Amino acid sequence: MVIFLLALIGALIVMAVLSIGRLAFGRREKFDARRFLTWFGWYFVVNYVLCLGILYFSEPALTGPFWGWQWVLGPLMLSSIGNLFAFIRPALGVIEDASAVSQGRYRTSSTATKMPKSYSRGAVAAGIFGLVIAGVIGIVASILITIFTTWFDVNAKVLAAIPHVIVQSSPQLPPTDPNHIVLVSQSVASYKGQQVLGSNGKNYGSTYNFDPTSYTLQSINHHLYYAAPLAYNNVFANLASPTTPGFVVVDAEDPQQSPQLHTGSTDSIRYLPGALLNQDLLRHVYLSGYTYGRLVDPTLELDDNFHPYWTISLMQPTRGYVGDVLSEVLIVDAHTGDITQYQPQNVPTWVDRVMPSDTVNQYLTWWGLYHAAPWFNPSGMGQQTPASTPQLLYNNADQPVWLVPMTSSSANDNSSTGIFLFNTHKNEADFYPLSGIGIASNVENTIQSTRANIRNYNVDSIQLYQIYGTPTWVAIFVQPTATGSGSIYQAVGIVDARDLNGSNVQFEPTLSQALQDYQQWLTQQGNGTTPSGNTKQTVTGKVLRISPVQQGGNTIYYIQVAGQKVIFTANLSLSPKLPLVQPGDTVVVSFLGTGNTVVNLTSFDDTTITLGTGTPTPGVTPTP
Repeated sequence: MVIFLLALIGALIVMAVLSIGRLAFGRREKFDARRFLTWFGWYFVVNYVLCLGILYFSEPALTGPFWGWQWVLGPLMLSSIGNLFAFIRPALGVIEDASAVSQGRYRTSSTATKMPKSYSRGAVAAGIFGLVIAGVIGIVASILITIFTTWFDVNAKVLAAIPHVIVQSSPQLPPTDPNHIVLVSQSVASYKGQQVLGSNGKNYGSTYNFDPTSYTLQSINHHLYYAAPLAYNNVFANLASPTTPGFVVVDAEDPQQSPQLHTGSTDSIRYLPGALLNQDLLRHVYLSGYTYGRLVDPTLELDDNFHPYWTISLMQPTRGYVGDVLSEVLIVDAHTGDITQYQPQNVPTWVDRVMPSDTVNQYLTWWGLYHAAPWFNPSGMGQQTPASTPQLLYNNADQPVWLVPMTSSSANDNSSTGIFLFNTHKNEADFYPLSGIGIASNVENTIQSTRANIRNYNVDSIQLYQIYGTPTWVAIFVQPTATGSGSIYQAVGIVDARDLNGSNVQFEPTLSQALQDYQQWLTQQGNGTTPSGNTKQTVTGKVLRISPVQQGGNTIYYIQVAGQKVIFTANLSLSPKLPLVQPGDTVVVSFLGTGNTVVNLTSFDDTTITLGTGTPTPGVTPTP
């Protein structure tokens, strides 16, 4: 394996430094080849073992300043301290002898206070020289590198320019496909996954578990799911089996669907993050020769055939120790351990993301701080900051992005200055100047405060979508389980992101009902705009059926019109004629062509009912 060679090089570097210190600065001591070789041999073996341990357990990336070899400073410091002890211990003995002589405890002699033969000036010189080198490189040089690559305005501008930001002229976000809205949170997925663990009668729960934080949102065959691997319960379970049986898949769009446990012959997982020794995923990749970059963000992704793979981003710094950029993408077959290397632009389409969330957050932090403001800026004027960590968003099932609302640098600001949609496959981000959007805890508090939430359910999975041409927060209401194993889905809430008010939240048990309520509410408020790709249509026809239905305290009329293959819905805000409409009446209706089977009307008129504009005609008095 490559680490044996790297450990050899590391040990030789340490011994070269120590040898220079011993030979160059210990010249008062007569050179003793036998003593020198004995010293060199022992310290070389110790340093080789130390270097091998560091490489195996910490997996340092050989990139950045000093080509990543600064990890050698650890063994160098330990060896230097060891050489100093070669002087300190004999010296302490000499001091003790001298003290005893002065107190008359035994006779003085010409050799009583001399250093023993084990003492070596060269060892002392090697120790001092090694500590000086470690201090200069590890402290002084590192501080200078940090200063000259990240401090001052010129460096700040370079950091801000690392992400390729495209500022959009329109504040309109891309439209969302309402058929692919996420209605299952990681907590709900965890609860459902735990339920299925013992479904096949093999008592997997006694040996394995699903880590609640390991559920990964992803698109498989144009549908959204969560996937999580079976992990070991403890070290002994890991020692007893070289693989875990498989993984679980939870539907992310429909909370009523049952999870699926995959434990087939090709579903077992051989390499896992945090597993023992060579079974650890990142160690397996590192030992396979991928030592020249930081291995980050191991993510379980399933291809369109539900075969498990791990995706790993290999990052390399561009500004000293910081400014990581995506260099390569490694796809590891979770079943066999085979590694395939890709350039970012050549990653298979079934892979949802390769840009790590932490990297995106760091990029946008630099951009917000420095792209429109100087490096030294105590006032904070012109600065922005991410309002939350990046959130994976699917406007449709095949186009994931990292969504990051931006806000001002003031801690009291709870509204957006714009919205970032960061590409998950490359270093490119679109910035939409969408100001005034409610963000952070304001959104959660608003949705939870709706009067319909009489059971005080918690709010989870809050995501920003563009629905009916309006920026919209969609969240789910959940009930935590008593055992703390996750949450249970209860309802969905929708609210206009520009008009955060508990009374504006549309609360329904299903998404379709909530969307209908929301479109009706937008029509009443006059907030809705025509989404891109949805055209306004007007048709005339005869009413076949009409029926009023009570929804959330409102009366909604469901109307079937001859020649139309959809059901129209409307409320009294559109027309006072609605309660008077009868089958056979001729109506003129307008609506947006959303492609759904139930469509909210934007205007309504019954031409069969003619209304006058003057004073009502008085009743006729009978002739006596």
